[in-house]
Amino acid sequence: MSQTFRALRVHQTPSGTSARIESLGLDALTAGDVLIRTRWAGINYKDSLAVTGKAKVLSGYPRVPGIELVGVVQASASPEFAVGSDVIVHGFQTGIDFDGSLSELVRAPAGHVMPIPPGLTPRDAALLGVPAFTVALALDRFEAAGLVPAAGAIAVSGASGAVGMAALAILRRAGYEAVALSRRADWVEPLMRLGASEVLLVDAAVDDRRPLERGRFGAAIDNVGGSVLSWLLRSLSDHGQLASVGNASGIAFSTNVLPFILRQVTMFGIVANAAWPVRRRLWGRLASDWKPDLSALDAHVREIGLDDVPAHCEAQVAGRSAGRTLVRFDTA
Repeated sequence: MSQTFRALRVHQTPSGTSARIESLGLDALTAGDVLIRTRWAGINYKDSLAVTGKAKVLSGYPRVPGIELVGVVQASASPEFAVGSDVIVHGFQTGIDFDGSLSELVRAPAGHVMPIPPGLTPRDAALLGVPAFTVALALDRFEAAGLVPAAGAIAVSGASGAVGMAALAILRRAGYEAVALSRRADWVEPLMRLGASEVLLVDAAVDDRRPLERGRFGAAIDNVGGSVLSWLLRSLSDHGQLASVGNASGIAFSTNVLPFILRQVTMFGIVANAAWPVRRRLWGRLASDWKPDLSALDAHVREIGLDDVPAHCEAQVAGRSAGRTLVRFDTA
């Protein structure tokens, strides 16, 4: 198949990396037996690090970054995917070891591709994407360890980001009380509308440095790391759980043993990847009993074009973005 298309590729240079939009042929992409025309690509913090070169995310160069996409199958050597099928791709080192979503065309191994589950449109799936799947993984772990709504509120840090907003909306749908943590006073009302029962302003909330805070949260989803993660650990109730899903404020944090010994808290990490049985089950729940109010989330979605991606990534790494950003391709 002979065709050219536009993609954003990151190249290694003597001084670091450089990202630029190029016209490519299919032979420039990493191998895959399903050819997908991209409709939407969600931009995540990891993508912005890759595009800006602020962290070593990519495993090789040149590489098309972008860890998630929703698209339509244009050609397939796999009997599992017919031409015209709407599909999702995320995880499996997409945009890291394999060329990713910031391209009009993507080649993916069939083992990395999933049909959009019943109950979701392609736009719904793009709106939810990796942020919602991350929340689903955390909530699934919480519930597997015995968490129920009666155990207390779930704290959500970085609440004005895509994962935080998805968490508030999904937790509301699942019957949990959610408390949002944010540095932005202007986001109190929007976060309440998304599902927060209360919004705590981070600087005031984490100012206390006691070895053990009042136990007020049954669980926490932490998007930022650093002092916020430390405070959340100290603020969990007995047998509380903390899911670490992001590090926007840094990879380091300090703590002490008291939350673990006196309250028997648990901390675990989440990466938005999973074996197929878990992946299918959780996407099924996001399409049914955990399906959030998509109209509420959509109010905080910004759509941009491929040419706008570098500037957006710079803004995201600098902390000047909020909500969910989707790259919209002409086929959408």
